[in-house]
Amino acid sequence: MTKSSIQKMTRLALLLAIGVVINYGEAVLLPLAFIAPGVKLGLANTIGLIVLYYFGIKEFVSIGFLRVILTALFTGFGFNFYIAISGWALATIVIVIFYHWQRLSIFGLSMTSAVMHGAGQIIMVAILYQSKYVINYLPILFFTGVASGLIIAVIAREVLTRVRLTIKIDNYEK
Repeated sequence: MTKSSIQKMTRLALLLAIGVVINYGEAVLLPLAFIAPGVKLGLANTIGLIVLYYFGIKEFVSIGFLRVILTALFTGFGFNFYIAISGWALATIVIVIFYHWQRLSIFGLSMTSAVMHGAGQIIMVAILYQSKYVINYLPILFFTGVASGLIIAVIAREVLTRVRLTIKIDNYEK
């Protein structure tokens, strides 16, 4: 392995660990159930956007999938896991498509991803509970998804701006 591949793997492992901690911590410490049942800000998705823009699609998909699996090791592989993985899958498919088309900014990608994540979760809830009435929850998830997607994009853009500046400084100083 080359030095650069080891550095890349180390950075990805750190981002994965941060994502798992944020995901788990948000579920335990920051529930937004007062807005609507099941609503979370989704701060761990900030890590996904950072990985997407800093490393690329392959790493984005891998880190996102591993984050859902590793978080489930702490929370269990019950209904919540199936709901989380379905939201992740739909959001990831949409992000991959739009990222390749290069039609959306980081804000558009993040908001679209958040809305699709909620839609994927509702689809899975409808399947698991065999109820079509949960679809009525989509408007709430749409608005909360747009808001959380915007917040996540702002954070991710700020981090990416600072990381890129640091990289330029590091490369200049060598």
